[in-house]
Amino acid sequence: MKAFIKSYWKTLLFFALVGAVGGFGVGFYLLDSYPEDMVQELLAQGMTPVLLALVTAVQSAGYGIVLGGIGIWLAKKVGLWRNERSIEGKPLLYTVIISVIGGMALILPDVFFFGRHIPAVAESYAAKPTIPYLIATVTYGAVIEEIMLRLFCMSLLAFLLWKLFARKQETPAAGILIAANVMTALLFAAGHLPATAVMMGLTPMIVLRCFLLNGIFGLAFGWLYRRYGLRYAMLAHGGCHVVSKLIWILWL
Repeated sequence: MKAFIKSYWKTLLFFALVGAVGGFGVGFYLLDSYPEDMVQELLAQGMTPVLLALVTAVQSAGYGIVLGGIGIWLAKKVGLWRNERSIEGKPLLYTVIISVIGGMALILPDVFFFGRHIPAVAESYAAKPTIPYLIATVTYGAVIEEIMLRLFCMSLLAFLLWKLFARKQETPAAGILIAANVMTALLFAAGHLPATAVMMGLTPMIVLRCFLLNGIFGLAFGWLYRRYGLRYAMLAHGGCHVVSKLIWILWL
């Protein structure tokens, strides 16, 4: 344990600090996105915006340390962890391509299709994104969600599939890693359903939108993680948010 902490304390500290910043933004963003009656109920219970932001900041930092530490250990076991010291050109190019295409695909289907069939989707773009929301998307979304979903969940699923179905192999085969990526992408999409339900309700069309927009990009982030390392998945995830929010701010 001491050797592990000595080797990765800087990485875990980075996860915790970014998680705290992202969690703080999430706290304010949640109050902005909740229905008014729910906000009033929280305020009546003494949950002020600052208090909620502090709670989510501590929670998010905890995710970064605990799930980050376990995730690194699991990733090393299944061959998914890379001690990344520099950014390489080829994976960076893939990351930029995924960021641009992904950012456009996150928002344009809402503009040209879902927003025309789901009033709540169109209404969600009526106001420009707030500063807390922007902070949350490029910190919590890009870093903590990737720690939770790719580093921890995908590595755990790969480890379990390996031990259940291919324990005689020294390392998991590519098929196991791909299966873990698909399963994680589905979980990534499903994880957005609770917040979507609060903001928009749940209908078959909304569920389709959630799985389509989030699941496909979950696969892309998982591919980057498997092929090139966690930092590229984080950069692509953050890049998708940056591109989509720029389109929202500048043109919608």
